[in-house]
Amino acid sequence: MAALWLRAIFHDAGTFDATDKSGGLDASLATANETNNAEANGGIGPSLATRFIPARNPITPADMIALGGIVTVATCGGPQVDFRTGRASTTVPNDVMGKLPHDAFQPLSVIKAGFLRMGLTALDMLVLTTGSHTLGGAHAGISPKITNAAFLPFDSTPGVFDNDIFKQVLAGNCVIPIDCAFAKDPELLPYIKQYANDQALFFQQYAISFEKMLNLSPSNLSDPVSIFIKRHADLKNNNNNNSGQTVVTSGAPQVSKTSDGRETRVAPAVGLGLLIAAALWI
Repeated sequence: MAALWLRAIFHDAGTFDATDKSGGLDASLATANETNNAEANGGIGPSLATRFIPARNPITPADMIALGGIVTVATCGGPQVDFRTGRASTTVPNDVMGKLPHDAFQPLSVIKAGFLRMGLTALDMLVLTTGSHTLGGAHAGISPKITNAAFLPFDSTPGVFDNDIFKQVLAGNCVIPIDCAFAKDPELLPYIKQYANDQALFFQQYAISFEKMLNLSPSNLSDPVSIFIKRHADLKNNNNNNSGQTVVTSGAPQVSKTSDGRETRVAPAVGLGLLIAAALWI
């Protein structure tokens, strides 16, 4: 589930076009047309963070998808990423044709062009693609061209957000071909080597690149909102040994008024990052 929450952000935000500010993270992925697009979004629907939104909620469905990714990264041992609110949500599907990855064997040039369209760099592409493969793996039901196994992990620690994926790439152990294609790119190979040797450096860049993707929206977003996230208490092979710690993101807690005058605060639930209580009534 954790990896699917990250994948949902990619596939919702991945329609963004920096030239006209169209698409982006707007919860269009929750529309039937996009959720049922098996080629582009197979397997995402049942895991969407929007399914966990309380009936009385102070943030939008698009904000909820963003929050789900932030909680996933932190609870699995990854870096702190700022959370901002204000993403407008839509009930109209975006045009995903040619914008979302649908073939695991796409050439590097095509992948690069997609990130450039979104206004992201080659380094963002590496960190957000290979870096996110620190969680999860391939499933025959979703990616039959990749594996016939029920689950094939991307690295040796599929439930922990760490830098092992870069070590696997340098060793040529790539479940997704594009990861090894990155290692053949002279611009990207030095970064792969750095991140394989320095997890803190990888975390630093991931927080920067991931927030950039979260903010791919034509909406005006808020200042960072403070949220409290509990890391999972039993993170296997976590080099930082930070299991069970609480992560506090920057900013002040968001407080808003409901129609009956009560205040709400954004407060993600502790745990695996797979269930979120987005409204704490006080």
